[in-house]
This record gives sequence, structure tokens and C-alpha cells, in this order.
Amino acid sequence: MSQFYSAGLTSPDGSLQKDALKKLNNGIRSRPPKCFTDSEVFYVVEFYVSRLILSDPDLIGIILEGILWLAEQQVLGADCAVKICGDGLFSSLHIPSLRKNERRVAYRLLLALISCDRTRSGLISMKLEFVQGFICSLEGEKDPECLMLVFSMHPLVLQHFELAHLAEEHFDCMAAYFPVDYTPPPGSTSMVSRARLAERLRTCLWAARHLDGGLLLPLLIEKATARRPEARTDALGLLADCLIGTLHAASFLSEFLLILPPKQRDPIPTAHVTAYIFALCNLVSQLATELDTSCDTEDISQTLSIVAGLALTYRGGPEEMDFVETLLKCLWPEERAEEASPEVDGWFAMAPGSAHGISKVAPQDLFADCLLTGVLASPSGPLLARLFHRLAAPLLWPKVDPLPTDDCFYQIKFEEIIMWTPHILFLNRLLSHFSRCKNLSFEDLQTKEEDVRAIVFNFSHTLKRSCCDLRMCDGDNQRSLTEIAAFGLLCRLLSLLSNDDEVRKTFLEFCPHVLEHMVSTEGMETPLYALRMEQQCLLAKLVSQFSLGEDGLLLLLFKLLQGDSSVELEGVAIEVLQRASCNSDVILNNLFTLLFQRCSDPVSLTPVLQMVSAVLFVTKSLQNSDENNLLPFLAYILQHRINDIFNVADRLIGELPRVEAKSCLLDLLSSIRLVSSSLSEVHQVEIFTSLVEFGKRRQPSNSYAAVLFDCEIISALRPKLPDILLKEIVDFIVFNELCVCSATLINKFPGSGVAEILTKVLNLLLAHMDEGGRGAFFVPTSRFVVLTLRGLLVSQLSATAIARKRLLERLLDILLSTNVPCPTQGLQRACLLCSLHLLLPLREAADVDIGLETEVELEPLCLDEEITHCLVNPLAVQKCFCLVGLRLRTAWQLLREIAGPSPEQASLEEAFLHGYLRLASLLPDNIVDDYASNALEAAVLGVIGDARHAMEQQTQALGLFVIARLAAHRPAPSILSSSSFSLPSSPDVTDDFLEKLLCLRVTRASANSSLRTTSSLRFNLARCLRFLVDLPPAVTTRHRGAIRRLLEDLLDDDCQSVRLEAARAHNDWCLKV
Repeated sequence: MSQFYSAGLTSPDGSLQKDALKKLNNGIRSRPPKCFTDSEVFYVVEFYVSRLILSDPDLIGIILEGILWLAEQQVLGADCAVKICGDGLFSSLHIPSLRKNERRVAYRLLLALISCDRTRSGLISMKLEFVQGFICSLEGEKDPECLMLVFSMHPLVLQHFELAHLAEEHFDCMAAYFPVDYTPPPGSTSMVSRARLAERLRTCLWAARHLDGGLLLPLLIEKATARRPEARTDALGLLADCLIGTLHAASFLSEFLLILPPKQRDPIPTAHVTAYIFALCNLVSQLATELDTSCDTEDISQTLSIVAGLALTYRGGPEEMDFVETLLKCLWPEERAEEASPEVDGWFAMAPGSAHGISKVAPQDLFADCLLTGVLASPSGPLLARLFHRLAAPLLWPKVDPLPTDDCFYQIKFEEIIMWTPHILFLNRLLSHFSRCKNLSFEDLQTKEEDVRAIVFNFSHTLKRSCCDLRMCDGDNQRSLTEIAAFGLLCRLLSLLSNDDEVRKTFLEFCPHVLEHMVSTEGMETPLYALRMEQQCLLAKLVSQFSLGEDGLLLLLFKLLQGDSSVELEGVAIEVLQRASCNSDVILNNLFTLLFQRCSDPVSLTPVLQMVSAVLFVTKSLQNSDENNLLPFLAYILQHRINDIFNVADRLIGELPRVEAKSCLLDLLSSIRLVSSSLSEVHQVEIFTSLVEFGKRRQPSNSYAAVLFDCEIISALRPKLPDILLKEIVDFIVFNELCVCSATLINKFPGSGVAEILTKVLNLLLAHMDEGGRGAFFVPTSRFVVLTLRGLLVSQLSATAIARKRLLERLLDILLSTNVPCPTQGLQRACLLCSLHLLLPLREAADVDIGLETEVELEPLCLDEEITHCLVNPLAVQKCFCLVGLRLRTAWQLLREIAGPSPEQASLEEAFLHGYLRLASLLPDNIVDDYASNALEAAVLGVIGDARHAMEQQTQALGLFVIARLAAHRPAPSILSSSSFSLPSSPDVTDDFLEKLLCLRVTRASANSSLRTTSSLRFNLARCLRFLVDLPPAVTTRHRGAIRRLLEDLLDDDCQSVRLEAARAHNDWCLKV
């Protein structure tokens, strides 16, 4: 190829050379890289390098692009790299004198050669010749795009090349650009920003921390005090990175604690840091003075990271004490002896008048933050002990016995404590953050147990006399702050001590006063309120330590809840105990036992609000941190308090017009959901099952309660739970969400859009049932069918509502058709046997009168205007019965006329009869007379059946209920005589009817009959006989003995309601017959 273009390549005409070189480059790029041999590549490179002596910059750019393509395809060898740099880039060319585009291509070529292992080995063989040429090629570069390439090469050079005496020159080549001073000119199309350049340069200097640490630290210390904010930020960030040993180290600092990923520290050598330790500590002191906490947040974070890095550098080493003394000398220097204020002559000796001076002001603002960061970075180091002995100096006195009795003494002492409050506050802050790293011990404070015991004893007694007795902490915020700070220090030191009745008694005498001050008031400032909350946490920690709690503090808090304390003080006790319960199962159980007992107050809602607030707080706290695995125990408590929880929910629902009741109900539901979501899969199934079963068994006064709680638990369930009660979940979701919403929408919105949507929903439900005959979905789907039908029937259907009419006809066909498809037969029977009662408002007497003692199935909701939030026409009930009930009777009669019906037809015949009787039983008293004759005929057949078909107990019980209701509404002779049905119209047939009723006494529950069905049958049998006592005497006299014996048997029934109704009937038959 070179020979083919040789005439153009060697031509003195520049344009011909340019054209030939472009064709050569294109020809080379057209061949796959793997087709080149090493000799061919070296031949091409040798040719390219020989042409770099040309003076035309366009030709140089084309040649460099040709070599660059070969380098990027990694087909160059070590000899090629030596040839390119030794005879080309560092010899024939002077890169700094090239144009921008050619320089950029040259730097790309250099970067490609350094990055590839094959070519880098050749460059390494050049030794210092390459390093010298590399440094010269970068001289004076200022273009940002070229600098991005240059900054990418420096770390590779530092990593792979021996710099020897050229190390400082190479470092200067990088340091000349630090900090980056660049602002893109207006209208610039370059994508390079100052931030990108600074980040790339940061990586370069970071890579130089080991080799050039002695040069890097003074550079960073100098630039860290620059006036330009960007320069200071860059310097502080890189300095923190080098000391800590990871890039962007400040991002790992959270609340003064440095949390680094494991095994990622590679800091600058300690020897370099030690050489500049005084300069570094002075820099921290200068920054702590100059930085503004309101606007220099990034620089402050970098400064704290520097302190943490210094502490990490010397942590556990022999020079740590020297570092601590240097840091304290810079951040909180001690006064010279001649400047210090005179000392107090003993803690409990009368102080001289000059004792009001303070030896030294406590560290403030960023100085305090830096000291705190240093302590947390090396929690086992000597810095905490040095600070403790200086901050607690006035308190470090032996235990005084006997105690002073002069009030004047305690007044003076409290004034001294006020002046020392900043020191105590900072000491509290140190100990509070220190507890996040490790448990405080005497070794950490470098003090003895008797010294701490003396502090607690002396300090507690002084505060008790000055605050409780003399009330010196009242009056202003400064005095309150002093009491808060002192009490906090006492709590933290007391946790170190073993049992000591005398010390504990002194502390407990001060606690009631502090609890009174914890009551929040409207005028309390935010800092004081936060410190009061911290007091509660400290008390809770002490309460959970039974060595202290069992002898007074725990009893004190529980007495506040059991006595006549104010609501505010009760709230404080609950807040302390609920925090303590997060660490103790005993306190948790006792607290909620007492709180649930307090909820029995029928007048005040406050105990309910307090209980729910405590449940929510404990739940959220245990979700965040549950070291003792108390969440399952909390779930166990709530599961066994389910009756109380339902009572609370019912009460809150009744109080919903009140804002606090609504908020409390939401908190209660959130607690149930959060607890459920945190449990294991086994516990989730257990709590869900128990709540569903209890909701069925209990008959809550407000039906929403069970639904709300189940929905909360369902929302917390994991998606792959084994053996989950899918039927229960589907029932609740479909009924509570789909059915109620569909009935409301179809009633409220007359447009066709709702009907079309509900038609799609119905199609989806039917298709879902068709997949393998999903019988579990028949009942919930039947509810959707009946409720949607009800919504259509009670609303006004205009002539143009075609979509609604079509949907209405389809739903009626599902209910009334005598020839439905096989997959829909199960849905039709579910509608007729299980859900048809939802078509009409539920009469109060329909189910309430049964009153079974045992567990029964309950209808979850009675739909009316209040539930569906829509107006129902007074004539809607009669309309529904006419369009559905009467057509059910017609369908039943048609099937009765079929000779030799199939089993499916016989079953459907009874289902039609059951549905008709169910609707008839729900008719209001002012309507039922109009349909009494037909209803009685159907009811009698529903009880005694016929020769072809024996009725199920469920239908028999319903027929008896209808007969009893009609007989109770009108006298038995008149209701029978008005009936067009021929059976009861003659004495012979009436005798036969009573004989059939007597046969029901021996009925036994079938395999598919529930306890409710059997008990309902016997209950309605007793009621029916009670009202049939008014039949003609000729009839009743003949059956008196058998009926009495039947009723006497029912007097021993297991169901209380059956026994009561049988007793009423027995009395009537004894008195009237």
C-alpha cells in the first residue's frame, strides 16, 4: 500500500502528500487489525515517524491520526512505542509548539501508549529519557481539553515509571495547575468545566501522595488559606483525602463520625504528616475561626474530615498523645498560671467572693466540632479523657459527708454551675456521640469509680436542694438550661456505676422535679425542647437498666399513669416508658397492659390517643433498630389484645368528626401495617389469620373495623407467602374495594363510561373463573354482580342509557337464566344462595334475632345510602323485588313443571326458590302484604318439599322464617285463608303441613351444613310454631302433644337463641291450646 502511494507520499507538492497520506490512513483502517504483522506495523510506524519532520501542520496532524489509530487498536509493540517517542514526539516534534488540534491528537497518542501494557513496556525501557521528554512535552499547556488528557497521564506515570531525581520536576508539572483557575468563556462549545478539570487534577495529586507527600502537604496547607473559595475548597478536600486515605473522604462523614468502607484506606505516610503536624493543627484552628457555619458547609465538612484523618493517622500509635496535646494547644489552649482565675476551695466548701470567675471558656462552634470529631475518630484514644478532666474539673471532688445544710451555700453553688454550664453541655455532647461508637467505661475517662460516684452523689444532692427545694432553676431559660445539662451528665455517669443505694436514692429524689419540667409548654424554645427530649431518652436508658429501674425509677413512672397526675405529666411518663420498652420485653408488656386498661374510660379520648401514639412510636423505633428482637413480641401483644384494638377502632370510627380521632385511627392502622410488614412470613400468616377469624367471630359494632385492619395487614404481606389465605384476601379486596365502589359509581354517574368500565371488569372476572374452574372466586364475584345490579336498578335509566341497559340485561341473565353455560353455573348459584340479600337493604330483624352463641358467618356490611354515599329512591326496594324477585318465582315455577328434571335442574330449582324466599324475607312491612300469598306458598314448599326433591336445611330454615314472619305480621287464620295456595286451605292439608313440621325435629346436620344453618333451622321452627298457635282449635288440638314434645326437645338445644324462642313458643302452646 505504501509502494502504491509512494509517488504521492514522496512528492514535494504538499497537496499531493496530504491526499496520499489520507488515502494511506483510510487504506490501513479498512483492514482488520488482526491482519497486521509486527513487521508491517513497524514498517508503517517507521515511515510515519520519518515524515514528522515536515513543517506543514496539516500533514503532521494526518500522520499523528494514522499512528493514533494503530495505538488505539493495540497493534503496536514495544519497539514501535520507543520509535514513536524517541524519534518522533520527543525529538522531531516539539509538542508545545503545535496547534491545538495537533496537540490534542499527540496527547491522545501518548495516553494510548502509556495505557497499553505492550507499548508501556517499551517506554519503561527508555527510563529517564521518557520521563524527561514527557515533562517537556507538557510545558506551558493551557487548553482545557488538552489538560484533561494530560491529567489522565500523570497517575499512570507515577504508578509505572521510576522518576528518580525528576520526581520534584514532575510534581511541579502537576502543582503548577493547582488550584484550577478556569472559567469557560462565553459562547464556548467545550464540554470541559472547571469542576471536571479540578476533579481530574485532584486524582493526579492524590496519586502523588506517597512519592511526593513531602511536597504535597505544604502545597495544600498554603492553598487551604487562600482567599478564593474554590481554591480553599479544592485544597481542603484533597488534604482530607490524603490524610484519611480515600477519595472524597468527606462524603463518608456523618454526624462527626467517619464511616469508611472496609479495607479502603491508603493514606499519606505518617512521616510526612508528622513533619507538618503543627502546621496542620494551626490550619484547623485558623479555619475554625474563619469559616462561617451558615454558608461554608462544604469547607466545614472538609475541615472536620481533616481532623478525623489526623486522629486516624495516630490512632493507637506511640505518637498519639503528642498529637492530642498539639491539637488541644491549637483548639483549646490552657491558660497560664498567672492568667487563671482563683480556684474554688473544694466543691462543698463555702466559696470566696471571687469564685464566680471561670478558668477558661468552653470550646464553642467549630472548635467544639473539631474536638468531637477527633474523639469519635479514635474513641479509645486519650483525647476524651483529657477533655473530661478539663470540662469536669470543678466536679472532681471527693464525696462530702456530712452534707451542708445552709441554703445560702446551695444558692452560690447553683450560680457557679450556671457559669460552668457551657462546659457541662459540651461534655454531654461528647458523651452522647461517644455512645454511638462504644459503651462508655472508666478506662475511656481514665478515672476511678469512686470519683464518678462522688460526682453523682455531690451533684445530685446539690441540684436537689437548689432546684427542688429552692426552685432556683425557675425564672429564665439559662437556669432551665443549667438544670437540663446537669441532669444529663448525671444520667450518663450513673450508667457507669454498679448498685449503690445511697447514690441511687439521691438521684431518684431529683427525678420527680425533672419530670415536671419535661412537660412541654407553648413558650418553650426549640433548643430547650430538644434537650428535654434528650432527657427522656437518657431516663429511658436508665429505666431499661433494671439495677436502677427495679428500685424506684420504673415504679415512679408507672405511678404517674395510675394516679391523679395531669395529662401532660402522664404524657411525659409514657414517652419515657415507650422509649425504655424498645429495649425490654418486660417494660413493653407492662406498659401496654396498663395503656390498654386505661382505654376503658368511656368519657375521655385521651387514654386512647396516648395508647395509639405509644404503639406507633414503639413500632417505628423497633423497625429502625431492634437489637433484642422485640417486634415479634410486640405483634404477639397486639394479637392477644385484638379485642381491645377492635373496641378502640369502633370508638374512633364513632368519633370521626373529631380531627384527633381521625389522626389516631390512621396511626393505629399504620401501626398494624408496620408491625405486620416487619414480621417473618410464618408470623405474617398467623397474625392475618387470627385477625380475620376474630373479625368474623366478634360482630364489631362498626363493620368497617375488621375490613380496615385486614386491608392494613394485606398491604404488608410479602408477595410469595406460602399457604396464604387467598380466598380471604380476595373476599376483602373484591368486596370492600370493587363492589362498594361499583355500586357507588353506577348510582352517582349517569354517563355510559362507568357502565363500560364495569362491563370490562365483569368480563375479566368471568375469564378469571373460567381458568380451571376457580370456585373460590364465585362468592366474591357474585357480590360484584348483585351490587352492580342493585346500583343499576335503584338509579334512573334514561332512554339513551344503552350501555347501562345492556349491562342490566346481562346481569339479570346471569341470575335468572335456566340454561346458563357450565362455567357460569357456579356463579349463578353463588348469587342466588350467598349474595342475593345485598340487592335489598337488610332488615334489622333478619339476622339479629338469631343471636347465636357459637361462631357464625356474618354479613360484613349492610349496604344503604350511608355506605354507598348515594340517594336511593323509596320505591327502589319494590322495583328491585318486582324485576328480580318475581322473575325468580316465575323461573322456579317453570322448572317445577318439568317432568323428570336432571340433578342440575333440580338444584337450580331450589336455588331459584331460595333466592325468592331470601328477597321476600327482606321486604319491608308496608310491602310484604302485597306478596304474602305467593310468598307463603313458596315458603311452605321450601319447608316440606315435594315427592321429587327434598330441600336443604338452608332453604327449609329460610322458608320457616318467612312463614313465621307472615304469621307474626297477620293472624295465622287470615294469612292462611287469604293464600291462593290450596295446601293450608283445608283442615286435612293443614294437618299434613304440621306433621311435616314435626318431622323436622329429627333433622340432622348434613355434611355440607354449617352450625349456623342447623341452629337457624331449629330457631325458625320454634318461631314458626309459636305463631301457628293461632290456627283453628280443631287443628291445633290434634297436634298439641307432639308440638309440645318437640318444643321441650328444643329447650335443651346448644344454642341460647333457640332455647329462648322454644320457651316462648312452649308457653303460648300451653296457655292457648
